[in-house]
Amino acid sequence: MTTHSRILIAEDETISATYLIQSLVRMGYEVTSVVQTGEEVIEKAYEDKPDLILMDITLGGKIDGISAATTVRSHTDIPIIYLTANTNEEVFELAKLTDPYAYLVKPYELYQLKIAIEIALFKHLFERRLKESENRYRTIFEASDNAMMVVDMNGGIAMVNEEFEHMSGCSKESVERNKSWTEFFDADECRKVEEHLRQASSDSGNIRTHFEAEFTDTEGNRKIVYVNIKRFPGSTTHIISMSDISEFKNAEHKIRLLNTELNETNKELKHEIVLRERVEKQLRHKATHDSLTGLPNRVLLFDRLKQALAFEARHNTLLAVMIVDLDNFKTINDTMGHLSGDVLLKNVAQELQKCMRQYDTVGRLGGDEFVIIVNDVSSIQDIITFAEKVKGVFQKPFDIVGQQTYVSSSIGVAVYPLHGSDINTLLKKADMAMYAAKRDGRNTFRFFYDALDAKGSDQSVTQSSRPSTEGIDLLFRSFISEDEAKQKEH
Repeated sequence: MTTHSRILIAEDETISATYLIQSLVRMGYEVTSVVQTGEEVIEKAYEDKPDLILMDITLGGKIDGISAATTVRSHTDIPIIYLTANTNEEVFELAKLTDPYAYLVKPYELYQLKIAIEIALFKHLFERRLKESENRYRTIFEASDNAMMVVDMNGGIAMVNEEFEHMSGCSKESVERNKSWTEFFDADECRKVEEHLRQASSDSGNIRTHFEAEFTDTEGNRKIVYVNIKRFPGSTTHIISMSDISEFKNAEHKIRLLNTELNETNKELKHEIVLRERVEKQLRHKATHDSLTGLPNRVLLFDRLKQALAFEARHNTLLAVMIVDLDNFKTINDTMGHLSGDVLLKNVAQELQKCMRQYDTVGRLGGDEFVIIVNDVSSIQDIITFAEKVKGVFQKPFDIVGQQTYVSSSIGVAVYPLHGSDINTLLKKADMAMYAAKRDGRNTFRFFYDALDAKGSDQSVTQSSRPSTEGIDLLFRSFISEDEAKQKEH
């Protein structure tokens, strides 16, 4: 981690800014300032000189985050990471023009923010070093006189400057009128420079050829030189300028190696991110699903039921909570073994899933109890039809380790909003109805009715205390009376 890095936060939401400050401090960064307007971003960027700016696009003041970033980037090289909830394509294209180092869409994970910050700081440091290296070599190139030669039509050297003496190791007297310029290149390089000389000698007289070549001095040292050839207008004489770019080439090689290393690092980082996301996904699944059947467990069931209740409240429709309990499951466990019991539970789970519509949920509370959430139901009759469908699952035998076994179930049903408006109430009443189904002979389903609530969990309630259809009839009458009342209101 790039410790002690100084970060400026531009965020107009106080809660988000506070959470971001705490998170950055825990990561080891220093927060220089927290601003809420684009104008403050520009001011604090110049005053604080942070190492990085975390910029929200939507800010207070007269200018937004993108405009502020444009101003800051035009006068400084401070890297900017956008943290925004804006996914508009046009906004994204405008943001790209400011050359951001990352664009994170809220909500994001803290590890994603940390990775984006570290990559941005590393990339900025690398770019700054690269720029410094380029400036250094450019300064050396511009501040030093190039090695200059005047060459006649036959390639003979007519004149050289002092820098050429330094480059070649030859004195002017030994070179001028005594050597050909091709003598400083080997055979392959010689053919190349002669070809460029012919191109420069074309009829137009305005062609400037430039290329790289390997120059050999009097001691046999090879140097990479950058060569420019220009023919004097109206003559066969050429002026040749050479600059030693050996150090520059070495720097390019080092930069290529650094780029290769950086790319490898990025690949490894992406691979690690993928692995972590995969592990996190697996952990989330284990935390919210039953390990035996793969169905949602109590945690996920309660969450789904909470969301379903919120939906039904907005859309004024019905929701059914069904508790399905296998009859005589303990007998199967005792006679066939726990492994057979587990196989049966898996098979039941698979069959129940086939009954579900797109937005329904079936989960396992534990043991041999399953919970079904039936969403967006328009009538009680639809719930009865669904319950009959679930009951039909148990009309055919289950294959338990090669043995065909019939199993029945007792199903209790509670309906929102007729029986309750919260999770615990609906589950409690569905459970009461399930026990009523068991008392009424099992292999059936029962709706909750008020007499069950009055008797609580008293197991002594007999079938004769209520006809099997009484609860459903009461439910219909309640639903119809409520519906008529609503129509009168409107």
